[in-house]
Amino acid sequence: MKAPVFIIINPYCHQGEGWKRWKHIRSHVLERLPSAKEVVTESTTDLSLQLAGIFDQNEAASIVSAGGDGSVHLIANAILQLEHPSKHALGAIGLGSSNDFLKPFQSFIQKVPVRINTNSHILHDVGEVSYIDKNDARQHKYFIINASIGVTAEGNWNFNNPGRILKWLKKMNTSAAITYTALSTIFTYRNKPVTLRFNNEETTMDISNMNILKIPFVSGSLHYRQNILPGDGQFGLNICRDMKRMELIQTLMQLEKGEFVMGEKRIAAFTQNIRITSPVPIVFECDGETTESTHIEVSIRQQAINVLNA
Repeated sequence: MKAPVFIIINPYCHQGEGWKRWKHIRSHVLERLPSAKEVVTESTTDLSLQLAGIFDQNEAASIVSAGGDGSVHLIANAILQLEHPSKHALGAIGLGSSNDFLKPFQSFIQKVPVRINTNSHILHDVGEVSYIDKNDARQHKYFIINASIGVTAEGNWNFNNPGRILKWLKKMNTSAAITYTALSTIFTYRNKPVTLRFNNEETTMDISNMNILKIPFVSGSLHYRQNILPGDGQFGLNICRDMKRMELIQTLMQLEKGEFVMGEKRIAAFTQNIRITSPVPIVFECDGETTESTHIEVSIRQQAINVLNA
């Protein structure tokens, strides 16, 4: 018997345009997934309750996120907290702004990228994060796309908390909104003191940016050309240190073309574990969702979750 399919809809993604975008493609999606049940969520609390009900009533299911990368992140975390997460499969319909989880885009419905092939799936690595929160309590979470500190992380915080201009840009043109956010973040960013430990080496530096990749797309068209595979058991690690504003802008422009040339201020590596400590709280981002911490540990969980193919 085939596992049931649930489409979890975030109507508020993409600056409140999620429901409108869903209605535009709904009939086409249901042609491909005729037995799917639609579940509309009103908040993260509602999402948790709806998913708990699905998991209680179904030993196995295909859970399709109809939203942005934040929705994918929350659903992936809910699946990974189960005793047997690999019994469920994660799919996605890209109603969000950047939809990095779906990149490189392979299948579309009415120009919306999708991964909803319930007949085919792959096992996908995730990053497991342990960190100390502002109340000195240890917290755990997972990411399936990528994680970051520095300019990328603070840019994600700014993107998720937009002012008037950015709100307008996000509705009108996602690429322009991402570029505006990146540049405005660079002009206000200050390098942060951190100690990093990875590949049995420890180094202290003033960090400008660090991307920890499972999918090499970090926002919009910004991407790396590291050979990271979904289930290969490693992260791509890319670090910028001690950079001035113009150097960060140059890096941004090069990442539009997938270029990241190693040098004195740029480090690229593969790793399975990273420890990050700082004397000051730093913004840490997972799949576009941000928090602050002074102590963060990241490790790979190889082939931890089933992901639908396109």
